[in-house]
Amino acid sequence: MSTNKMLANKHCLASDNYFGFYMQSKLNLRTIFNFLLSIKFSLLASILLSVDLSAAVDPSQLKKQCENITPKQRQMASMAGYNVDELCSSLGDLSAGEKEKKKEIKTVMPRGTQVETSQRGVIGEEEDDEKTEDEKKFERKRMTTADFTRVDGLNKYGYDLFAGVPTTFAPATDIPVPVDYIMGPGDQLKIQLLGKINEEVEVEVGRDGMIQFPELGPISFAGLNFTEAKARIQNIVKEQMIGVRAVVSLGEIRSIRVFVLGEAFQPGSYTVSALSTMTNALFVSGGIKEVGSLRNIQLKRRGKVITTLDLYDLLQKGDTTGDVRLQPGDVIYIPPVGKTVGIMGEVKRPAIYELKNNHSLQQLVSLAGGYSSSAYPNISHITRKSRSGFTTVMDVDLSRNKAKKTKLENGDLVEISTVLKELEDVVILTGAFHRPRAVKWKKGLKLSHVISSVREFEENTDLNIALIIRKKMPLREVSVLHFNLKDVIERKVKQDIELQPLDEIITFQLYSRHRALSLDQEIDELKDYKKDLAKIEQFQQEQGYAGLLETAEKNKQRRELEELIKQDNIRTKALYHIVKRLREQTSDGRLVKVVDIRGNVRFPGSYPLSENMNIRDLILLAGGLKEASYLGGAEVTRRDLSDRETASIEHINVVLAEELMGSSSFELQSKDKLAVYATPEYRENLSIVLEGEVRFPGEYDFRRGETLTQVVARAGGFTAMAHINAAVFTRRDLRLQEAKRLKELRERMKADIAASDLEEAAAGKGGSSVSNSEQLLNALSESEAVGRLVISLQSIVNSEIDDIQLKDGDRLIIPSYRQEISVLGEVQHSTSHLFNEQWTLEDYLEKSGGLTKRADDDRIYVVKADGSVFLPTQSGWLTHQNKMLSPGDTIVVPLDAERMKTLTLWTSVTQIIYQMAIGVAAIKAL
Repeated sequence: MSTNKMLANKHCLASDNYFGFYMQSKLNLRTIFNFLLSIKFSLLASILLSVDLSAAVDPSQLKKQCENITPKQRQMASMAGYNVDELCSSLGDLSAGEKEKKKEIKTVMPRGTQVETSQRGVIGEEEDDEKTEDEKKFERKRMTTADFTRVDGLNKYGYDLFAGVPTTFAPATDIPVPVDYIMGPGDQLKIQLLGKINEEVEVEVGRDGMIQFPELGPISFAGLNFTEAKARIQNIVKEQMIGVRAVVSLGEIRSIRVFVLGEAFQPGSYTVSALSTMTNALFVSGGIKEVGSLRNIQLKRRGKVITTLDLYDLLQKGDTTGDVRLQPGDVIYIPPVGKTVGIMGEVKRPAIYELKNNHSLQQLVSLAGGYSSSAYPNISHITRKSRSGFTTVMDVDLSRNKAKKTKLENGDLVEISTVLKELEDVVILTGAFHRPRAVKWKKGLKLSHVISSVREFEENTDLNIALIIRKKMPLREVSVLHFNLKDVIERKVKQDIELQPLDEIITFQLYSRHRALSLDQEIDELKDYKKDLAKIEQFQQEQGYAGLLETAEKNKQRRELEELIKQDNIRTKALYHIVKRLREQTSDGRLVKVVDIRGNVRFPGSYPLSENMNIRDLILLAGGLKEASYLGGAEVTRRDLSDRETASIEHINVVLAEELMGSSSFELQSKDKLAVYATPEYRENLSIVLEGEVRFPGEYDFRRGETLTQVVARAGGFTAMAHINAAVFTRRDLRLQEAKRLKELRERMKADIAASDLEEAAAGKGGSSVSNSEQLLNALSESEAVGRLVISLQSIVNSEIDDIQLKDGDRLIIPSYRQEISVLGEVQHSTSHLFNEQWTLEDYLEKSGGLTKRADDDRIYVVKADGSVFLPTQSGWLTHQNKMLSPGDTIVVPLDAERMKTLTLWTSVTQIIYQMAIGVAAIKAL
């Protein structure tokens, strides 16, 4: 083995032993570094593989050693198995990573952010978990931006700019170096020598203002700025080192200690870069308290005020002339805030501002960024605290110069009003226009000037009538005018109406136009329609819609509900706010200028009374007449208040045909009511449905007074398979009555069940009867109202009894011939049997398994095919049982109600349930 290799191995062994000793005894890394240099071995080859030197050794010094490695040292490192170039490259990556890490460190966090603080109060150190409860209790509460918000909703202007929490006291090193920067002790210079010698030199300015330049000796920088120092080095190198030029840059900057005192967020002593200005120090210290001044920040040097900083100049003008660079020992003093005033409303930047001098109102508006686009400065207010201890308000007109010069006092609150959204000097076009809009009014503007073509309107526009809603100044009292829209378009009006400011022209649609709907939308609308019909049915059931049983008031409520659900009254909706306004503005005891129209018109309701309105105008306004209106006469009901003692009502008959033709003109007055009748004996739809065994089943219209046999004859009579004696005749009115009675019966049963439950609980008995009652109640709840009318169709057809007068909604079901007899109720097996003339009632019961224990054999009854009922107590029943039974009959065995005396309704309930079941079965059997 060669001598060099042995020496290298020896050095490596010594190095490994030394690092092992370091890891055990934690010796200073500098000692290891000097030891390796003394044996002339590669610094990085021995150290970087064992420990991270970036925490203990200056990377710049290591980099310098890499650049000065001799070929002999490089060879020795290679013999020991180390690649010097690779290690030096990794050192460069390490230095770059360290720089990036430093750049990522945030020195200031927003207020309210949790920052790690050591027990000694040093920000950025590890938190001590052993902090006592008392120490935690008296920790300083961090402020947030919400702390600047006042009760009136205004923020103090400018405080959130520097509102932060410092996370480190380390000086900032990423501030650009100005050319006039004065060099001082601790500043570092990086000098790159190019030419005959390629070398990088780093020097530091000493306390005597000198630098020690290798091979050139000391150079004095005292009092020189960076530009002058740079020029001096370049000149000296050029003169004393022939063939070499120098490139000079500034390295690390010295740090200085300054004081931030007064109303700072965290007052104290701070170490900052020598390049820092007043705003840099304010930023690092966390900003200014809400009680500190933003406009009079003082920079004191050796006890004297050097300058004052107004942050408003920086915030609003971007002016940094007052932001002076700091020197060691400088004091930034933040005095308490001075006079403050608030401004709110229509300004661009509403807030609370600090006034530096005697500001005027106009200067405050300028501080707030000026007026917004909606501002109306003519009406502004100043809320001021008076010397008497109360609050007062001053009105100012900022459109005048004198008001702009109003001096403000401490605590004033200025409010700038807004422009009203209400239009002025316009004519409004609404309704069936393609483009509803507002038109500028000018003197002499007439109706024909704003309505010129039919193309301005939608296709379903009512051209017969339109309204002008006029507001009379100054109280804007509403009055109404009407006109013929078609005549205006065709220029046929005798006198063109001159418009006034704020006139509103309302046009109407003939019908509600629906847009094209998708399939899903049509399905949804169909569901809504069914819900509406269900509401009508429910209302009719609750109100007992059954002809004479209803009172006049209930009839009126039902009609109003049907009108509300079935009809979309687009006219009354469009004029609702006008009618309401007319009702509200009448306060002098006179009648409201509103008229009503009822009866056979398209849009009945209340309408505004226009000037010179007659009956024809009102009918046109209501959309015109419906079909079959009676033109022979109509009735106007008028209220008369001419007598001061009492009011009277007068009924006036008019000929409607003459009014519509124009041969007569009845002028309407306030609160008149016009009733338009339908032609006598006209009914829009009277129909009956015939189903089952008729020759031509279907729906048949009939006239009033027509009978059942007449309609059956029109349907071709019965088929050969018709079971006439089992006919089912239902009526809508009866179904509603039946549903009402079922509801009442259910409520009574619920009350009886509750009472029975209490009685059995008090007696200590079981709840078997109550359980049976609840089952019966459930069965009753599931029963459907049929509305069946028991008729003997065969007797009616044979003219043995009176015929049936038909009503709208009647239904006749003729089943085919039935051969069976059904047995229901308390038998062992409810079933049906073929009719046998030889069988008696007991035979059918025996064939059904006989009676159960709960059967009431004394109250067995038979429901005949036509719906009539025979009871056991009826005369002749016991001796002619088999003759009274016929095909289609149903034998019902009820429950024994005497066994459960706590519930008195069982007998009637079971009868109702079974009869309904039979009726439904007869209908569904078709």
